[in-house]
Amino acid sequence: MRKFFAFVRGPRKARRLFGVLLSLTLLLGCFGMGTQAAATDPTRVVCTYAGEDGKTMGFHWYTGAACASTVLVDGAPYTGASVKFQGSYAHRAVVEGLASGPHVYDIGGVTGTFHVNPGTGNNFEFIVTGDVQASDKAGFDYSAAVHAQAWAEIPGAAFSVILGDHTNSSNNAQWDGFFASFAPVLAKGALVPIAGNHDGNFKWNWFRNMFTLKEPNNLFSNPTGVYYSFDYGDAHIAVLNTNDMYPMSAAQQNWLVNDMKRSAANWKIVLMHRAPYSAGNDANLPDNLIMRRTLLPLFDKAGVDLVMYGHDHQYVRTRPMRGDKPVGEIAAAYTDPAGAVYILPGAAATKLYDMHSNMLPAVRDAMAVHKQTGMPMFAGISIAGNTLTYMAYTYDPATGLSANYDHVVITKTRFAGADPNFKPLPTDFLSTLPQQMLCFLRVLFGALFGDYLFRLLPGMFGG
Repeated sequence: MRKFFAFVRGPRKARRLFGVLLSLTLLLGCFGMGTQAAATDPTRVVCTYAGEDGKTMGFHWYTGAACASTVLVDGAPYTGASVKFQGSYAHRAVVEGLASGPHVYDIGGVTGTFHVNPGTGNNFEFIVTGDVQASDKAGFDYSAAVHAQAWAEIPGAAFSVILGDHTNSSNNAQWDGFFASFAPVLAKGALVPIAGNHDGNFKWNWFRNMFTLKEPNNLFSNPTGVYYSFDYGDAHIAVLNTNDMYPMSAAQQNWLVNDMKRSAANWKIVLMHRAPYSAGNDANLPDNLIMRRTLLPLFDKAGVDLVMYGHDHQYVRTRPMRGDKPVGEIAAAYTDPAGAVYILPGAAATKLYDMHSNMLPAVRDAMAVHKQTGMPMFAGISIAGNTLTYMAYTYDPATGLSANYDHVVITKTRFAGADPNFKPLPTDFLSTLPQQMLCFLRVLFGALFGDYLFRLLPGMFGG
């Protein structure tokens, strides 16, 4: 011991060496304790797609104490980073370049499986459920049971989608409730989360701190949610953030057009929260009318085949639509449709919305199937070469059984591919600000006069 203290009080070089060794010892000890803490305290564990290639995976979880952000994928360690959020530590790690096929992850003893993009020419299917919007354990358990039945009905699904409103009020208690109830189903595959208004409106930065996603370069959008895209098989899937600005920031509008025009995928799918076609509680509110006038032309321009959304807790399937007009008959099968099919696949929630009779004429004309089933619902989508098959199911909580409710098959004999002559549009906030102002004024004027005064108000007063 005397020699030890003599060494510490010795020459400056010796003291420096001791300091370095001590720092390394403490650092390694901290990582050791951190790993141990992670092994006993991971919550809110979820796997997502964090890159456009569909092979880059994001892992997100929380711990009560600071520790290493390490995930094991097929037994190999990958380390990310953490930030303190709402009193706990939010960990995120990104794993790139994984080969196709099933993979296993382990985060402190919490395990799950996931699939990465198998590449073009490979068939696949996935699950879609609507809003959860629960506030307590009973509500989250109810929605998780719907999601679990979807996996039972479609056991070969590559991933699952929740179309927004994961909670009702986006606070710690409710996010804890969501992840606790959904833990068994989240372990079955990657989740594709969409920011709902209950996740992002005046709940800034909550959504982005629950999932590891590739965030856009848009500081004004990220606090309210995240928009992103990824490839899977022969499909390119874009996820929108309908919270970012009304009618939607010009930066995100341009990003969507760029994203779709650059893609050579045979199938182009958009997932979002707010509902372009429905007659639910919020269908005739100004924000929804403004959004319709903004997004519908973009989907046409981008060559989108299928748009799925939540928000209004009812069931909707449209005919193929272009220019806000039907371009196909009411049918269950279409070949080379001239527009996109829009689908609201019900909700996975206890809360269901009645249908309003006072619909916009364009919305009424669009409907192929429109009903409140009175039951929670889910959907499955399979893509096999030139055929996309959509199946909707009702779920009976009393019996735990599901039944097919609706379906549509889309067949394509020609594919547009990427546009070689397309010049990318700007996607930064400042350079798109003039476009944003012009768009807002144009669609606001159209919504107020074209929708409210001439279409909705007469119906409200019996006109």
